[in-house]
Amino acid sequence: MEENREEQIDLRDYLRVIQKRKWTIITFFAIIVITVTIHAFTATPIYEATTRLIIDKENPNVVSIQEVMAIDASGTDYYQTQYKIIESRTVAREAIKRLHLEGSEEFFPKPKDGFISSLKRSAQEAITFWKDSIASLLRTGDIATSKILEGYEQESSLVSDFIDRLKVSPIRNSRLVDVNFQAKDSVLATKIVNTLADAYIDQNLEIKLRAAQDAVRWLHNRIDDERKMVEKAEQALLRYKEKHGIVTDFSSDVENITAQKLAQLNTKVVEEESKRVEAETRYKQAMALASTPDMLDSIPEVLNNEVIRQIKLMEVELYKRMSELSKKYGQKHPQMLAIESELKTLKKRKTQEVNQVVNSLGNEYRVALAKENSLKAALAKQKKESLELNQKAIEYGVLRREAESARQMYELLFKRFKETSLTEDMRTGNIRIIDRAEVPKYPVKPKKKLNILLAIIVGLVTGIGLAFFFDYLDNTIKIPEDVKQHLKIPYLGPTPLFETESKGNPSGNPDLELVTLNSPKSTASESYRGIRTSILFSSAESAPQTILITSAGPREGKTITAANLAVTMAQAGSKVIILDCDMRRPKVHKVFGMARDCGISSLLVGSSGIQEAIIHTKIPNLDIIPCGPIPPNPSEILGSARMTALLNALRKQYNHILIDSPPSTAVTDAVVLSKSVDGVILVIRAGDTAREIVKNGIAQLGDVGAHILGAVLNGVNMGRDSYYYYQYYYYYYGEDEEKKRKSRRKRKPKSKYGEEA
Repeated sequence: MEENREEQIDLRDYLRVIQKRKWTIITFFAIIVITVTIHAFTATPIYEATTRLIIDKENPNVVSIQEVMAIDASGTDYYQTQYKIIESRTVAREAIKRLHLEGSEEFFPKPKDGFISSLKRSAQEAITFWKDSIASLLRTGDIATSKILEGYEQESSLVSDFIDRLKVSPIRNSRLVDVNFQAKDSVLATKIVNTLADAYIDQNLEIKLRAAQDAVRWLHNRIDDERKMVEKAEQALLRYKEKHGIVTDFSSDVENITAQKLAQLNTKVVEEESKRVEAETRYKQAMALASTPDMLDSIPEVLNNEVIRQIKLMEVELYKRMSELSKKYGQKHPQMLAIESELKTLKKRKTQEVNQVVNSLGNEYRVALAKENSLKAALAKQKKESLELNQKAIEYGVLRREAESARQMYELLFKRFKETSLTEDMRTGNIRIIDRAEVPKYPVKPKKKLNILLAIIVGLVTGIGLAFFFDYLDNTIKIPEDVKQHLKIPYLGPTPLFETESKGNPSGNPDLELVTLNSPKSTASESYRGIRTSILFSSAESAPQTILITSAGPREGKTITAANLAVTMAQAGSKVIILDCDMRRPKVHKVFGMARDCGISSLLVGSSGIQEAIIHTKIPNLDIIPCGPIPPNPSEILGSARMTALLNALRKQYNHILIDSPPSTAVTDAVVLSKSVDGVILVIRAGDTAREIVKNGIAQLGDVGAHILGAVLNGVNMGRDSYYYYQYYYYYYGEDEEKKRKSRRKRKPKSKYGEEA
């Protein structure tokens, strides 16, 4: 609940600032909106023409020379480069040249004939004259150079203005781009943007053709050099063939046959060498096992011999029969002996066959060795012949390759030369115009509705911002919260603004200043009665009897406040007296329309008595003691013992004693008097007195121990839009007496507040 209450209070504060500074907001709002509206309806309309281009990724593949002129258009850097080329000064100069814009009124408008324009032009010419004069004195070059520089500056300024009106807008996710140009003349804008697009495309083609022309010149020079190199290489090859009697190339059948022979011999040598090693291994293995006949059976040739294999089968059969007969007969049986005899015979035959196998292995080894030696001799001879041939072929190959390489380079360059020469006559590119610009019907500037809408928004925001800024700079006391927050003293109430002077009576009308007497039903009267009540209840024990009314600065309204408070207290039945202790600028006697011949100063210096100084007013229960003659030392006599004695004497005769004093920050009179009274009322003019001044006055009173009853905000706005309206609206309801006063409003100045409902 507390947070919501604070938020509501803050919102009301914001509304109060807006209401208070409404004329600031309205003024700035009106200035901005009217200025923008006038500019929107008087500004020269600007038209925008648009040409749409397409920039393809690759060049058309017309001839293979595109390898030389190829453009890598796959990345965004290519497109960004093209956009900058469109906005370049070179393209702009070409468009300006084609359209002859050097003297165009679009860029060099003729001066107007109006008085203001003539005056402005004269001032500019005078400034230019003096500027040129000073520059000519400082310049060390000749006049011709100066004119050239001036012409260049003018041309550069034209190009800069041209580029400022140009805008390139790529279309997202496409290869399309819009080229826009703005000008006051819609037809000229269309011509310029179309001419600019043509100039850009032509420049793109010129760059490619210039590259082709450079390539043609370079190729032409290289072809002559390569032709000479081909002739030199072929002559060297021919002389070598004549020297060594070479009829055919080494790449012919002769060279191939020689190589084949060498390869075949080498293969046969390897094969025979393998056979010899194998035969030697088998023979040496057989010879090693010759001492152990039983082990010869492990030799593969022996195992694979068909005769030995049959003998072994026969032995197996005999051993099998012997095993069967041994079960029936003994070792000496004739059949058993016959089998043993057969086994011995088979064993001899097997031994003979094994020996034959070993002898055949030896013969194979000797044959293989002889064949190997024969092939090695043939291979050595063939190698010698091949080496001699290779030595010739190496030098011949070098010369032939040089000749072939020179001829290939010559043919390649000649082919590129033909292609490049053909490309020179082709005007093809990857940039084309999709839509040419058409004459725009409606201007793009000024955008009247948008500008006025923005002016309304900016005007409101600026006005409200300035209102809050001015309110932030305003450090005056304006509302009760300022009194409580910044001054830390009680708040007694407000008093409204009301007229105190009339046109017919500029010196002041007492009836107008005594508003509580003149208009008892008014808002001001009710305000003073409310302040009276706050004063009477400001102390818990008893109401203050002697009250000092002062202010921090001059012209705060303390005298009128004291007079009207005294009237309200007297009307309530209390016996009241006002003491005019403002011996600098006394005013109480003027408010009540009396003389001040005898007063406070007379009493304090002893020149008169109390009863002689007291003046009875026409208001029941209200008396006054005016200032009297102004003394030379007010502070001293106000702080004297006589002043204290005077107050003590008046306490016995009156219920309330109100003392009007000078401002506390200007002189020390109020500070001196504050020590002798029951309480001090501080009058502050709302929205006029700075917080620092009021704080200084409060500090001075606090230093002497004065009892401050509270502050009265004087001159507050009680209107319908003010902070105080809803608190005091019921004061506006008058009765018959107020209605009768309406007929006298033309004869007497009315109060700003209190007369209207």
